[in-house]
Amino acid sequence: MTAEGALRDSVPSDEPRQRVASALRERREAALLQHPSVRRMAELLAEKCRELSWVRTAVATLDRFAALTGVQDLEGLLGEGRRDPLMAETSLRQLAAALDGRAPEQVAALAFGAKVWWRTNGVPVPWRPLTEQANQAAPIPLRAPSGLPTLALIGSGLTADELATVRVGDLGALDERGRFLADPLAEPLVVQYRDARDRREWISFLTPAVREAALKRIAELGGLGGVDPATPLVDPGDVAAAGARDAALIGAGNDINVTLCRATGDFFRTWGMPGARFGERLRVVGSRGYPAESHTISPTERRTR
Repeated sequence: MTAEGALRDSVPSDEPRQRVASALRERREAALLQHPSVRRMAELLAEKCRELSWVRTAVATLDRFAALTGVQDLEGLLGEGRRDPLMAETSLRQLAAALDGRAPEQVAALAFGAKVWWRTNGVPVPWRPLTEQANQAAPIPLRAPSGLPTLALIGSGLTADELATVRVGDLGALDERGRFLADPLAEPLVVQYRDARDRREWISFLTPAVREAALKRIAELGGLGGVDPATPLVDPGDVAAAGARDAALIGAGNDINVTLCRATGDFFRTWGMPGARFGERLRVVGSRGYPAESHTISPTERRTR
């Protein structure tokens, strides 16, 4: 996969529309699809992203952008931004101001839809953090060496095998037609990859924590000006370690779930379903002469009655 190659346009023209409808079915934000610019963004993401969650995220956070900045007419705002790109940047700064005091990750998450919307509709707003770099949170501390792979697998939709093929040059942004632009400093940060099954090219997005961890990794490899774009973003051994850790966590979670389910089943097999002994408790009142709430029929009593 080349770092600057355009993504392959192999999806039938009607499929993105169908995928958008599926992603936003019965969701309030689907009303935004009446705006041509929003539909364009959603269908472009549906074509380029294997994970439909990015369609939902983009439309939902664009809705929040409009609410927080007081925008009533998205198409009108887009027209103004096309005439004056600085106005588009101002709208993003207004969003950041409305979120003053929030964590940088929260600001980045809520700016996601607006940044993608502007870009995919022809307005080249900067894809950079809206908060000061000095205030950026440090990467989530995870045990080396599998911290970056573990973070990168969370929410991106990539498998461990797919992540192992990602190169430094596969990190970047999108242009107005959804084509990949190499830019490891971008926020939101795009990653392009090939499907492990059919080798089709897709894109996904990485969290701010992954962006920071990736920049740290690139710095260790020689920095943005010194690292070869073909260099693997993560070491295959680290990916394997992350995969093993994830498998162990999933296995532990499954064991806990099975144990709790068995305990619940054993309880009801012993004591019966809720209300099953209500009639027996009423009979105790008449036969033994004390209030039902003062005596509970034990499983042993129940078997001998």
